[in-house]
Amino acid sequence: MRKDERYGLIKHLIESRHITQFRQIFNYLPKTVMARELSKNTSRMTDLIDRPEELKLQEVFIISELIDIHYIEIVKLIMQEISARPSRRK
Repeated sequence: MRKDERYGLIKHLIESRHITQFRQIFNYLPKTVMARELSKNTSRMTDLIDRPEELKLQEVFIISELIDIHYIEIVKLIMQEISARPSRRK
């Protein structure tokens, strides 16, 4: 199976800092494309987009291979996403 060409665009956008959070990947790549690569159904992929901290390390490695960037860059996107959430503490 050929890798979707949009992964190259995602790589460029991450490297140029236009994508700074994990969920922004899916502004350019349908979640169904990555869901298929991760062997997830679209409902579970939606859950992972909403809560990327639930991604398994192996899934982070697969995503980094698809995008052709170091897995730490994916971890940074996930951490940025988590830190941007409103605090639930009162």
